[in-house]
Amino acid sequence: MKRSLFIAGLLFQTVFGQVAFNHPELTWKTFETDHFTVHFHNGTERTAKEGAVAAETIYSYVTGLYQYEPVEKTHIIFIDTDDYSNGAAYYYDNKIEIWASPLDMELRGSHRWIQNVITHEFTHIVSMQAAMKFGRRVPGGYFQWIRYEPEKREDVLYGYPNTLVSYPLPGTTVPPWFAEGVAQFMYDGATYDFWDTHRDMILRDRALNNNLLSLTEMNTFGKAGIGNESTYNSGFAFSRYLAYKYGQEVLPVIARNLSRKSGASIQSAIEGAAGFPADKVFSDFQTTLMERYELLTESINSGEVKGKIIRKKGTANFHPTWAPDGERFAYLSNEGNDFLGQTNLRIFTFKDSTDEITAKDVFSSPAWSSSGDKIYYTKKSKPDRKGSKWFDLYVYSFEDEEEERLTKGSRAFSPVIFPGDSLLAYLATRDGTQNVFLINLNSEESEQITRFDDGRQISNLTFDANKRWLMFDYVESHFRNIAALDIKDTTFVDLMAVPEWDERDITATANGGLIYSVDRSGIFNLFYVNSSDGRQGYISNVFGGAFMPDVSRDGKVLYSLYENGGYRIALMDSVRLVDETVVGYSPDYFTKFDGLPPPVMADDSSYPDSVFKNYEDSFSRMFFFPRLQLDYGMMKPGFYFQSNEVINRVSVFGGAGLNRLTDLDLFLLFELRTLYPTLYAEVFFMTRHITNQSTLWDVIDIDSDVAYRLFQMEGGARFPFWGRHS
Repeated sequence: MKRSLFIAGLLFQTVFGQVAFNHPELTWKTFETDHFTVHFHNGTERTAKEGAVAAETIYSYVTGLYQYEPVEKTHIIFIDTDDYSNGAAYYYDNKIEIWASPLDMELRGSHRWIQNVITHEFTHIVSMQAAMKFGRRVPGGYFQWIRYEPEKREDVLYGYPNTLVSYPLPGTTVPPWFAEGVAQFMYDGATYDFWDTHRDMILRDRALNNNLLSLTEMNTFGKAGIGNESTYNSGFAFSRYLAYKYGQEVLPVIARNLSRKSGASIQSAIEGAAGFPADKVFSDFQTTLMERYELLTESINSGEVKGKIIRKKGTANFHPTWAPDGERFAYLSNEGNDFLGQTNLRIFTFKDSTDEITAKDVFSSPAWSSSGDKIYYTKKSKPDRKGSKWFDLYVYSFEDEEEERLTKGSRAFSPVIFPGDSLLAYLATRDGTQNVFLINLNSEESEQITRFDDGRQISNLTFDANKRWLMFDYVESHFRNIAALDIKDTTFVDLMAVPEWDERDITATANGGLIYSVDRSGIFNLFYVNSSDGRQGYISNVFGGAFMPDVSRDGKVLYSLYENGGYRIALMDSVRLVDETVVGYSPDYFTKFDGLPPPVMADDSSYPDSVFKNYEDSFSRMFFFPRLQLDYGMMKPGFYFQSNEVINRVSVFGGAGLNRLTDLDLFLLFELRTLYPTLYAEVFFMTRHITNQSTLWDVIDIDSDVAYRLFQMEGGARFPFWGRHS
């Protein structure tokens, strides 16, 4: 006997926070290099060309270290649909996604974005593929168990599931610290990322506060505050230690040891590569750190200068900015939030110590109006009609207690207001390059006043009222320099641009001086210089780092102090010079960075437009996930399968299972993302076989075999309502 049930449906869904925008408006192009296939959309041409040059430059170094090359060309996809910065390596798909906007993070030093992120992500591709247990087609498998509630009705096969267990058997077992550590180390001699002063600051702070992560703690993410970055940071430090102590070849040996199908723990992998137990190797590493930092900071112990800490709740307290009256200051803080980037704009008043939130989810430094009755700031607006989330300028009126949006889709950040309150300068990003813009607040018209097109990264815009010029940080290769821009004729001039150290966060004083943060001594400290009277020197000497100074009209200095795992707001009552010989590690510590190479850049001849072709759909390999399922007391072997289109326009996911009674489970999920809505189709097919026993006239026993079949098909469209990053 056969019983069949057919179900079909067509649905239209508006989903909150579950569906990413598809961006069908983009025009995609492709070109190939010797080892990569590069995909980019309109507006990211420069970034894609530079990325291709960087990728080919580092290919042989990375593959040579690991003695491994991907079987086919690696796909690199460049994206610039949101004000968002990241890179991702999909090592089973053999593809890399890069967001064009440069990363600007308070826990990392400044390096040219594209050459850094390309090398980092390709090192992920090579090192993780070298560590795979079953190859790229089998990412893992599952043991599964399903148990059901007792069912008393004879017309119901079995009750509702009350036990669902799924135990994964991963095809790659690489701990986060090692994956990220080797990706930051890259290879011996690589300078696209290196152990800079920010990374050293985080590790030094943990060491001096007896808060170093254990090897077990390094094995996980999911930490609040600076915890996740500390996994990156500690992993980078330990990977460097392993490479320099045992030779860089120890890193690929550890990766290959992790590819063993059994007994491949990170402890055994380290021991097999280094020849010593992992606990001893790690203990020696931590002892070396403690001894090094205690020795290097001896002079600070007797001469620490940091002022008074006035705001310390939360782990991120940034950009203190004096109000014109000198009785309040604005700053960004993640107080009450878990993560570093969840910052709100707060106003602290000295008279009564009130500290109130003015605006939420604010990014970059704020700017006061001349009278202090308004404050200008940046935050991401709701998605535009295409689904992109951009930085925009906002202003808050303390008199009206209202917020007003000033721009739409301008990608504006780091606002600076000019005297008279009719003109405002800001920074904005296009195709991985940042430039300076002016907006007339009366007409709301914007004008671009710099024409950088070389991937230059700009930050911390400020205005010097004495010289009437804009000042800002910029990055061309490594470390930040400080430049000035005359707003009358847009003349550009370097103020501080020494290639061996980092200068940043400049601010002008009322008496014609300048204060900025510099890491020349190995630790970021505040430095004062005044050309009119010839005074110059350090004004802080801290164990952590001193950043983002702002000076009141009467000479008081607010700044952001990194200390004991977080950024605090500190106050200095006046500017006093500190003996240079006791500041930081040593006055000439910067010499270790002599001879850094120039940046990797593309020119018009690198990949001319003639090599570009229209993008054609391309799928990754089909992945298979074997599974062994115990379902209603019977073993049911099967598998899942999955494949994605390279730029995520199409995805297919399905599965099958069959037991000894020929009970069959089949399903297929299909998604199409080439239009504004995501179109989907879902197909399910199940069979169940049972034997029914009954009695005819209470005399004759009857056995009947019954086969149940269920076929369900559903299709529909999902419309995103709020945007998110996928």
